[in-house]
Amino acid sequence: MYKYSLDKSSKKFRCPQCNKKTFVCYKDNETDNYLNVSIGRCDRESKCGFHSKPNGNKTIVNIHSINSVAEPTCHNDDVIAYYSNNYCNNNFVKYLLQYFSSQQIAAAIKKYFVATSNHWNGATIFWQVDHNMNIMAGKVMLYDSQTGKRVKKPYPHINWMHKVIPVNNFVLQQCLFGIHNLYDYEYGSTICIVESEKTAIILSILFPQYLWLATGSKSNFKEALLRPLRKYKVIVYPDNLEFSCWEKKSIEFRNKGYNILCSALLESEDVSRGDDLIDLIGF
Repeated sequence: MYKYSLDKSSKKFRCPQCNKKTFVCYKDNETDNYLNVSIGRCDRESKCGFHSKPNGNKTIVNIHSINSVAEPTCHNDDVIAYYSNNYCNNNFVKYLLQYFSSQQIAAAIKKYFVATSNHWNGATIFWQVDHNMNIMAGKVMLYDSQTGKRVKKPYPHINWMHKVIPVNNFVLQQCLFGIHNLYDYEYGSTICIVESEKTAIILSILFPQYLWLATGSKSNFKEALLRPLRKYKVIVYPDNLEFSCWEKKSIEFRNKGYNILCSALLESEDVSRGDDLIDLIGF
């Protein structure tokens, strides 16, 4: 492992560039102490992008990990059913009801394992279930029930279910949101990937002929998560301003045998900074 790494806890500092409390500091992995509070990365990857890396970040040997690699942890199989209720108090569901019928929303909830958390009043759980039906993670997010926008004040309302429950010594290994539906689609089918779970769900209702998946973040567009899609045609739709990054990665994946295209739709349209497909449609 490296001598320094970004703090994996939920603690955030004020970003030196944008002054938002979205700054993750680097820690010394040998002492567990923070480095200077100006050395780190802003979570607002698209709208700020500030990243100050520490000098001399070399690999160090951890004698306790030489002979062992931590296996990813999965949630218990019954955890989804336990939280699949109280949708009348789910802000994301309330938002969807402004545009879609109860039947359409119920079908989307079932397809994508959308659940409700009382971690924050009205919060939504997006379960990440892999193509082998292992429950890899549950992301908790809070939305405004009227606008459908994430609640980011006084801090970004986002957490993980293994921290909420909590599950001790949980080893997080994410998968693409929605990929558990993959085997309902024949090899060669078109699979569409966006960044936001919210966007994937809305587009699945509007364009049900495709399977819509979500990376959950800009940085999660990586081969480790794409491997189950080798025999499918993949189209990725990066958020506005992220095309160059995702296109570069798409070229790398094509060179490795993936049938993948990166859409420049949001670069050619008159959209706001950081917008995605549903912003273009008018949600």
